[in-house]
Amino acid sequence: MAGYMTSAVVSAHLDALATANPTVCTRSGPGDWAAGTAGGKSGYVKISATTSFSPSPRWAVLLIGGVHARELAPPDALVSFLEKLLPAYAAKSAITYPAWTDPVSGTVYGSFTIPWPWVKSVVERLDLYVAPLVNDDGRDWVLATLPSGSSPAVQELHKMWRKNRRPAPAGVTSPWGIGVDINRNFDIVWNFPKYYNTALSDLDIGSSKDPRDETYVGDITAGSPESEPEAKNVANLMRTKNISFFIDFHMFSRDILFSWGLETNQDTDATMNFANPAWDGKRDGTHHAAYNEYIPTGTAAAAAAMAKRISDEILAKAGGADPTAQARSKYTVMQSASLYITSGATDDYCFSRWFTAATAGTPVSPVMAFTIEVGGDPGKGADQNEGGFSPNYVTQYPKLEREIHVAAWAFLSAVSSTAFVGPQAPPAPAPPPPSTSGGSGCRSMFLIALVGVTSLIASLLGVAAVGIAALWAAALGVVAVENVLGRRAAGGRAAGGRAAGGRAAGGRGAAGGRAAGGRAAGGRAAGGRAAGGRAAGGRAAVGGSAPGALWARRRA
Repeated sequence: MAGYMTSAVVSAHLDALATANPTVCTRSGPGDWAAGTAGGKSGYVKISATTSFSPSPRWAVLLIGGVHARELAPPDALVSFLEKLLPAYAAKSAITYPAWTDPVSGTVYGSFTIPWPWVKSVVERLDLYVAPLVNDDGRDWVLATLPSGSSPAVQELHKMWRKNRRPAPAGVTSPWGIGVDINRNFDIVWNFPKYYNTALSDLDIGSSKDPRDETYVGDITAGSPESEPEAKNVANLMRTKNISFFIDFHMFSRDILFSWGLETNQDTDATMNFANPAWDGKRDGTHHAAYNEYIPTGTAAAAAAMAKRISDEILAKAGGADPTAQARSKYTVMQSASLYITSGATDDYCFSRWFTAATAGTPVSPVMAFTIEVGGDPGKGADQNEGGFSPNYVTQYPKLEREIHVAAWAFLSAVSSTAFVGPQAPPAPAPPPPSTSGGSGCRSMFLIALVGVTSLIASLLGVAAVGIAALWAAALGVVAVENVLGRRAAGGRAAGGRAAGGRAAGGRGAAGGRAAGGRAAGGRAAGGRAAGGRAAGGRAAVGGSAPGALWARRRA
């Protein structure tokens, strides 16, 4: 599509930024980022300056886009984000985004300003790594100029491509058998048949061992996680730079997703974890409750608070004052698994490092990871149709670009204002509430272990230095710490169901889906997917098979 950057253009823009800003922008080197099998290699930049304002040590943050080839907006938007950040820092100025008027509907999205202190803090208080385009080869395939008169099948093969361009396995002749889904190739429950009870007919896992499927994880028989250079590039960056905060920008559905994506969250049984082989073959997805993934209480609360901050800022800044603009700028906060469970995803792998590093005796600082699904879901009607995976560069992309920028600013400004927390193991589950109102030494130790996560929640909520009990009450919307230790935070379960962002009390919402914050009509139908997703065994279409009408509805 005219306007969107190929991998070579993305790389050239990053080169230019590093050349123009040599003291604060560092380009990835030849050994830092491996080329894809077709040769694409745009790499990343590091943004960082050290002044008297800079903490030591400081948080390392990673933003990525373009993991899935057909999702066109995030790479361009991340490049343009950098092209606003660096000149503003050099000029010591705020950044004003002018109002934008939708040329089709006439809806006005108001102007907004990013204050100079945010700009300064991002550059001087963080080590910010940005890899705008992870899947270079796949994107170039999508953007390739096709011969005039190409058949709808050929157009679909290009425009709807999701994976990288690894050659198909021996014996696979379908053109769809090329490639591996990079966002199923990371080292977190990668070999999913080993971890899950795949005999369950309603196991809601969005991963496949069939090379012809768009969620193909790679060769689980003879291969390994990070078999793809694109996945290894990102994973190596996470490990070598000790990334603590992470966003992977995808398309589409206006969702802000936090871990876990591999199962429903719970905070009471630490033995239910992805690394425990006793649960292999028994994990059962979100339709069952025998297994749920452990996440510390405060960690889920902090992630939900951060995601809400991002959602609120998108609505307030990118949405502006116009009611229609606001309605089209509302992002839903939820646990990733509320869509469907995934294996080998970027966000879960990043988050999992906090747990695996502690187990290995080399703890790292707390980790927080998100996936943001940018843009509306065309399957939900005209008001949500923002081009799906391929927004028009003139009439639709500018709105999404603003939302990606605001999400990045909201995230980075929150992290830069958060005091650094050194390496530590994730907190253990809370002990049972005592029989009396008095505190216990055991509970006190548990609360002390959560101080790092609590400081993050404090910064997100704008809370000053207050007692930890009062802070938890404010953060989780409960009356006292005793209540916090006995129930799950937003995104987990409450009173037998799920709290905001998950399942409502008693199970599922309308049309066989989930209630508010989860699935509803327009999500999955019984045994398959609704309009905008996949029908049983194949691809669903909205209006036919032409490019731009096929919405193979897969989350990140």
